[in-house]
Amino acid sequence: MHKIITIGSWALIILLFLQPGTAHKGAVEGMQIFTTALLPYLLPYLVITQMFIRSQNNFLHTSNKFKLYLNVYILSAIGGFPSGAAVISSLKEMGTLNERNASWLLGICHAPSPMFVIGFVGIEIFHAEFAGLKLLIIIHLVNLLFLLVFIIFSNPIQRNEYQKTKAVSPFQESIKETSQILLLIGTTVIFFTTVSIIVFESVKEVLPSISPLLLVFVASFFEMTGGISLAGDILSGEAILPFIVAVVVAFSGISIHMQIIVLAQKAGIPIRRYIFFRILHVLIIPLFYIF
Repeated sequence: MHKIITIGSWALIILLFLQPGTAHKGAVEGMQIFTTALLPYLLPYLVITQMFIRSQNNFLHTSNKFKLYLNVYILSAIGGFPSGAAVISSLKEMGTLNERNASWLLGICHAPSPMFVIGFVGIEIFHAEFAGLKLLIIIHLVNLLFLLVFIIFSNPIQRNEYQKTKAVSPFQESIKETSQILLLIGTTVIFFTTVSIIVFESVKEVLPSISPLLLVFVASFFEMTGGISLAGDILSGEAILPFIVAVVVAFSGISIHMQIIVLAQKAGIPIRRYIFFRILHVLIIPLFYIF
């Protein structure tokens, strides 16, 4: 693994030196995605949810596992990724969730923002609001089925032995936690957008006759939003477009995965189950969407 990271790092360093203009373009585009598309929506939602879970509200402090896990899912579904992972990691650190349950929920409570799927994917890419709504419903139906199975077979709620005391200033702690989360999100979005554009341009130069479909997957592998935009431009009007976009949304992109993995590792949450559910998403959701 370390050898792969070393080789990849050197490859990226060489590409950065060879294409400084492209690297700058990618960084600027990543900044625009973060400041115009993500920050305005994520900032207020993260502050509110962080205050909510620190207020000792009965919504999340219950011994009823059906109520607790369903409420966690609702908070995650409203915010979308990586907000859901931020909520789960915070609840783990506060002692509301133990390591095992947080690991399961991290894998299950993974869905894009409703505004993103309905607004961007549905209206901007598919030019049909219902098409985005259909994709969102399928994602949540699949997740809720997994959640129901988990709840039925899970043990009674077992909290961490260490639990934080009630926050003296929930707002102050929420601002502090939100700033750290947003720094993580902004850094990963800018970095992987830059990497995506560098790799994308390099592939086009080396293989000028490469299939447009492969170019879409190259862009989507690193950053989901850019990949979906490219798919909308290249495959507009094609019958395969809905399936490809569903695959991209189900995969989510390395940028999203790294944000969630960093949040999970910060809270001491294992990521094996998260990876397992991402594989299931890629296999299940696109097939359900086209039928």
